[in-house]
Parts: sequence; C-alpha cells; structure tokens
Amino acid sequence: MKKAITKLMYSILAALTVTISGCYSQKKLINSNPTNYVFEASVEQVRYAIKKANETYQTSGLLYFNDKDYHYSYIFNDSKNANDAILNPVMDIKSKIYFRFGKPLPYSADFHIHLDSITENRTKVEIFTLNPTIVTFGIGYGHFGYTWEKKVPPSTIEEYEILLAIGRQLEEQGMPECNYPKKWLKYQAKEQERIKKRKEEFEKKKWQ
Repeated sequence: MKKAITKLMYSILAALTVTISGCYSQKKLINSNPTNYVFEASVEQVRYAIKKANETYQTSGLLYFNDKDYHYSYIFNDSKNANDAILNPVMDIKSKIYFRFGKPLPYSADFHIHLDSITENRTKVEIFTLNPTIVTFGIGYGHFGYTWEKKVPPSTIEEYEILLAIGRQLEEQGMPECNYPKKWLKYQAKEQERIKKRKEEFEKKKWQ
C-alpha cells in the first residue's frame, strides 16, 4: 500500500513539474535586430567604449579581454579574436520573448563581442550569444534552490542592445531603434506606470 501511495505521489509531482516548468509562451519578434554594426571609431576607442558600456547596460557583469585562462579560452586562442571581449553577466535579465502568467521569464547568456578593424577609424562589432537559456520554473533561484532551465535561440534583442550601449558611448549617430515584441512593450509600460504610482504614494507619505 505504501509503495502504491509513494508511486502515486511521484507521478503527481512529476506531472506538476512538467505543467509548471512548461507553462510559458513565446512572443514573436516581427523584425529581427542587427547583431553587428560598423562604428566610426578605432579598435582602441571601441574597446574603451565596451568597458564604459558595461557600467550602464542591463547585463553588466564580468568583462574579459583576451583572457586565455578563462573557460572561453578557445575564443581568445584564435588570433582573429585578439581584440575581442566576453561579457559574462552576473545576474539573469528579463526575457523580452518568453513570458509566463504575463511576466517575463529570467534569461541568461554570455556574449562574445567580436571586433574587426575595417580601417584605422572604422570598426565592425559583432555579437555572438553563448549558452542562452531561460528559467522556466524555480524555487529559491541559485545555489539554494531548484531550477528548470531550457536552452533557447538568441533573440537578437540583447545583442543589439549591447551594440546600442556601445554606440551611446561612442556618440554614434543614426543607429536604428531596437525592435521589441508588443507584449514586452505593454509590460514595460505597465511597469513604468506602477513605478510612477509608487513614487507618488511615497511622496505623499513623506509630506504627511
């Protein structure tokens, strides 16, 4: 009898896990974003801009330049990547493509920032995404919990956001705006409205 109950409990838990971890939706991006851009700047200027952009972009984290002891050493061992960088975000960011219950799922990836000198003052920057995943379900994310991760293809959004962040540091003119799914834009608008209301409530309480 105990074995039957235990087996039933495991079956229920397995079914619940599949239901929760698989319950999410993917929003389509009508027009993909560019993952490379030619900047009117030298390689040295672009490398400095990458460092400065890392202080402001949402995926700011550990930045590696030509580190052959890093676990992406195979990238730096290639002479074509001598000027490249690896961006290793320290925290997950909100996915702009994958949602569950109306909220974006945590998204994780590393980014290979490849630099190619075209002329002395023109540099092509291309973003390659490494190991992109979403967290479909988790209890106490991190080392003290359980998570279900799923590998996903790059969205082109985070890649172009990095290029835009570099472009802002270089004061590059004429870069197109980033394309986002309508679902993300609606979510962002609601979040901004919520933050605005919280600020207004805080200001009222402060002066009472």
